[in-house]
Amino acid sequence: MMRLERGGREILSETAVVYGWSEHMGIHGLAAAVNSLRAAGAEDIGAGIQITYPPRIDRTAVYRTEKNVRAECKKRGIKLLESRLFEQPLIKVPSAAVSCIAEVKGRKAGGVQKSFAGMDIVLSKWVGMDGMLLVSRERADDLKKRFTPSFIRQIMSYEKELFAGAETVIAKDMDVLEVRQITRGGIFAALWELASELGTGLDLDMKCFSILQETVEVCEYFRLNPYQLTSAGSFLFVTEDGEALKEAFLKEGIMASVIGKTADGRGKIIRNGEDMRFIDRPAPDEIWKLYLEE
Repeated sequence: MMRLERGGREILSETAVVYGWSEHMGIHGLAAAVNSLRAAGAEDIGAGIQITYPPRIDRTAVYRTEKNVRAECKKRGIKLLESRLFEQPLIKVPSAAVSCIAEVKGRKAGGVQKSFAGMDIVLSKWVGMDGMLLVSRERADDLKKRFTPSFIRQIMSYEKELFAGAETVIAKDMDVLEVRQITRGGIFAALWELASELGTGLDLDMKCFSILQETVEVCEYFRLNPYQLTSAGSFLFVTEDGEALKEAFLKEGIMASVIGKTADGRGKIIRNGEDMRFIDRPAPDEIWKLYLEE
């Protein structure tokens, strides 16, 4: 996220890029960018979308992508400032780049934090949900060969979870120390980046990572790692009292779990029963595999 301070005000901007053939990909990019700004306290948000597509394709889905973003902006009170479509002969897969900008007023100045070690880490919603939806859209025909119509409808029902809701307001009210949305590279990448930013290690319990059964089955079918799959709409919160934050989320119907703590040093440990592993540097998002095979 880019920040610009001007006369006691702060201008924030965020860009999310999503690749694919689905006419819904722009909404995923919009959700990712808007959520990041909401988590930072932004309210009046403006958005722009640039859709790039390869030559000699049916442009119907391209036009529908732009139309869907326009409709979603109107629905959520987001000002669509710019919309552009470009043919690009150097690419094989269309992309939607969504940029959002907002002014944050009256941000509370943070106090001096000597150390972030020993803080609780809370996960909201589910690992890989956003990616599961994208994969299901991109491989809809393959999905129909494997799963029942009712199962596919259940997958699509999670689209309403893409945009952040009350969790960002609750986090602000409860003085959460840090917030990070889980986007490209999945929860493993988000945890690595979070620890690097805070200058801490991690001690996590993988059994506490909430994940939808639908995500597990879709990822198994397409041989993807859900923990390295984009998950816009899901967040990591660093707070002194993780249980209190979790209960506040659950009270509002938002899935949440305390997945571990920040730790002294730089070791990033994930425990899974008696097994223990370290988080590696962020790897490419698993969704890329869909296009590398083409």
